[in-house]
Amino acid sequence: MRILVIAILLSLVGLPVKATGQSGDIIRLEGEEWDLMAKPIGYDSLLYMRMKDFFPENINWSTGNYSGYTAFWEIRDGYLCLQRVEADIYDEVSKKESTRVYEVKELQPLFAAYFQAGMIQARWFSGELRAGKGDLVRYVHDGFNRNMETERVLTLRNGKVLKTQTYHNYRRTGLNLMKAQGEIERRFPWKRFPEYRGERIVFTISDFQTTEDGRFVDCDVHSVFIRSLREKTDDGTHPLVLALKETLRSIYPWEVLFVNGKHTIEFQYFTMPLKEDITHNEGDSARYTIVGRVYGESVRQRPPYDVVHDVLVGSNLSMAGQPFLGWLTDSTGCFRIKGLEAGTYHLKAEYVGLAPCDTVITLPLPHNDTLRMVLPLWYDHILKYDCSPELSKENIVKGRPQLRLVIPEGQEQKIRTHFFWKMYGVSYDAFYPLKKDGTLDCYLGVPNHILTAYNRVVFDYLDMKFGNSWRKVAPKGIFGLDKSLDESCDDNTMRKKTLF
Repeated sequence: MRILVIAILLSLVGLPVKATGQSGDIIRLEGEEWDLMAKPIGYDSLLYMRMKDFFPENINWSTGNYSGYTAFWEIRDGYLCLQRVEADIYDEVSKKESTRVYEVKELQPLFAAYFQAGMIQARWFSGELRAGKGDLVRYVHDGFNRNMETERVLTLRNGKVLKTQTYHNYRRTGLNLMKAQGEIERRFPWKRFPEYRGERIVFTISDFQTTEDGRFVDCDVHSVFIRSLREKTDDGTHPLVLALKETLRSIYPWEVLFVNGKHTIEFQYFTMPLKEDITHNEGDSARYTIVGRVYGESVRQRPPYDVVHDVLVGSNLSMAGQPFLGWLTDSTGCFRIKGLEAGTYHLKAEYVGLAPCDTVITLPLPHNDTLRMVLPLWYDHILKYDCSPELSKENIVKGRPQLRLVIPEGQEQKIRTHFFWKMYGVSYDAFYPLKKDGTLDCYLGVPNHILTAYNRVVFDYLDMKFGNSWRKVAPKGIFGLDKSLDESCDDNTMRKKTLF
């Protein structure tokens, strides 16, 4: 029975329609745990099958972890070494789950060929491994096809780490291609193709190329399929293909992902179905128009790292009670909703990475001012999971007080080895590399006043334990302590003073 279940699971992995995201292993780098977007044991089929046979019958397999285990790794003596393996076990009698931990001593017989000096060295593996931490920047629901804010790419040969490269990934604001269908349909030059009026046209696209600032460069259109006519062409110079590229070029800016040193988009191969809206009638009882502009909060990437408002391109707008209607803001962040009768409308603006904004509008409006909608940062998420006085206090209670700071490029080693950290028992939780031109090398999503409130909990703790002496020797770049980073903002509402 168990062999049958494994065979079914493995067969599902090979089917694109059944592909699903997989949880990876864990690797410890410089005292921190990173998500490893791979399972190195699986690269040796013999080891993988030995592991399968080694586990008990009641191991808890899942579609998010076909292997059924999580391995924990570290770098020792320059080699990738296995620390332990954890597997979830389900007890049929008690109906409860538990975690079974297998230490190196228990695993030694399985990895006898790779056991040396008390360590299991992954000498069967050669290639690249990606370790990440922070928020997801790119995610495809398939295997380990995802990227995180900070990634380290380790190049290995026979288990030995030859090179480590660190990348700071981010999304550049723009229109998300997967949400652009409506905008593309509105801009497509349908009048040139009366023979396709009302037809559904499916474009198969790959290699979508943009400039760094989000301008469309080119793409490969592999095929064009006219659904009802059952017509298909792979001619890259077909008028429909040229018209599509013309339309894509008219939209600016596109959302761009900077991933591991390259500018890309979220999906590299996809289909785009388009169909002209032939139900619209210019004479339809159009009485009123709502004109507005959508802004989004962001953190200024230069001192004082405060909150600023930028127009949002490609923000999605919807109305309560109108599930099949939607609008997108244009390249200036503006939108225009026509053909509305007198009445009250509940309008909602959304954009990936920001909290939504709702407003209620009653038509006719008493004035003709442009409606302004501002989407705030996800403060609830930031304060709960990323940075807040409460999280800072939790770290102190756990005996791991940590600070947030920026470090100029090339100075990380100097700051990391600064005597301050050991002398006062503090570490830095996150830093944001500062380039020579004064901008940050990675995106800072937490505003200064929250970073300062987080740090000041640690300041209070150090003051109570050591007095003020620590302030004179602290490294530069610490939010709330370094005057060059100051934001003229009162953070007393954010900070809850706590005695330790």
